[in-house]
Amino acid sequence: MRHVESLSNSQSEKRSCSLQPEKLSIYVLMAAAVRVCACFLLVGLVIESNGKTPDVQITCLFSENCILPCSFKPTGGEEVQWFRQDAVVYSHPQSIDQPSEQLEGRTSMSTQQLALGNASLLLQRCGPQDRGRYRCRVVKGKEENQSFVIMKVEAHIHSVNIDITRLSGFEEVKCSTQDVYPAPRVTWSTEPPTPSDKLRPLTRIMANKQGLYTVESKLKRLKGLSNFTYICTINSSYSARTWRTSLKETVVNDVILTLKTYSFLEWAEINSAEGKDLTIPCKAPWIMQNFTLTWTFKLTTANETTVICTYDSETQLMSNQWKGRARVDGRTMQTGDASLQLLNPQSVEHTGTYTCIITGLQRRHEGQTVVNVTSPARESERMEVKMESSTLWWVPAVVIGLLAITAAFIVGILKLTDDCSRSNNAREARDSHQVRVTLKDSEAVSEGSHLTADPTNEQEVKDVH
Repeated sequence: MRHVESLSNSQSEKRSCSLQPEKLSIYVLMAAAVRVCACFLLVGLVIESNGKTPDVQITCLFSENCILPCSFKPTGGEEVQWFRQDAVVYSHPQSIDQPSEQLEGRTSMSTQQLALGNASLLLQRCGPQDRGRYRCRVVKGKEENQSFVIMKVEAHIHSVNIDITRLSGFEEVKCSTQDVYPAPRVTWSTEPPTPSDKLRPLTRIMANKQGLYTVESKLKRLKGLSNFTYICTINSSYSARTWRTSLKETVVNDVILTLKTYSFLEWAEINSAEGKDLTIPCKAPWIMQNFTLTWTFKLTTANETTVICTYDSETQLMSNQWKGRARVDGRTMQTGDASLQLLNPQSVEHTGTYTCIITGLQRRHEGQTVVNVTSPARESERMEVKMESSTLWWVPAVVIGLLAITAAFIVGILKLTDDCSRSNNAREARDSHQVRVTLKDSEAVSEGSHLTADPTNEQEVKDVH
């Protein structure tokens, strides 16, 4: 007697499916472990961010002195060290480690201010080589406090020139500036507008031994045009300063007349406390003999612009619409300093945008300053919001990541359960169609004779006979 059966596959599938609950348990445990680790990570990040001081960013002017801030709670006997990229810049009291030759003799600290908790470092004659990340380390016994300062160095644009040159064998319009850091960005335009593919300027940037840049940008002069203006715009990389110079050509009786104009735009922002006098700067980069000055104000909550004061250098007449609230010092006007002094500013009436416009012969200076005047209560609220936004901005990202990981595990478990269910259904379907053939010597098929046997099974039956 011989049995022909096809049960091995179904048995193995049954055994494999019997392992699925164990796998499900493992996945559930893994998901729980990931959630626990994420929670610990979240708590650790909160603790670390609350105890970490954010970096302070400052911009120092080329060849001028600069102060790198650092403060602490004084108890007496503190040791202070300043580092730049792990190299000692200054130490108090003086230690064996001395500053590098690059900074030697240019760093100092006030002993009197140190006793008050002010460990700020004075760096003299700043240059591009001094930029970088500085670390202030205050140590007393086992206690240690650190703060970081990111220092940038800038050499302002003082003038921009525009001329027509013929050095290359053909006429070119050249726009140039020098002794600038970092290298500024130069763009060209025309009036009326010209397609950019027809302008094709060539710009050269060269550095001197001090690290300052000279920028020259040349543009082929377009021929046969009248009342045509070339406009060169140079933007500073760090500060919100824009120089705009133009050259206008007009043909009169076959004679080309050129007119050059220069304009300077500057943006700034000032935060001040309510009731504290403040000065809004406005200083033209040129000394102009004949000019007019206009100060305007635009309230943050309104679209209407009001005139604060006007001044004419020829008549020396000042018209002040804000008497008792604002004034301009007439003694500094002739030097181009038209700064506005706000007296006892209030948060509601004086928060907005102040615009200073100085116009002279072929010269125009415009400065816009956003002034935020806050009351003590609003200032504390603003600082709290700022601290929360600066330290906890990443919390939503961590929470979203945690939810995404959990969702991924849930989807995986559901998919695994669905695959197992489909496998069980398929196994049951195959079992219902299985044929059990029992052969006993030369007897006929005793069971399943009403079914059509697989060709392989038929071959096996023939071999038995």
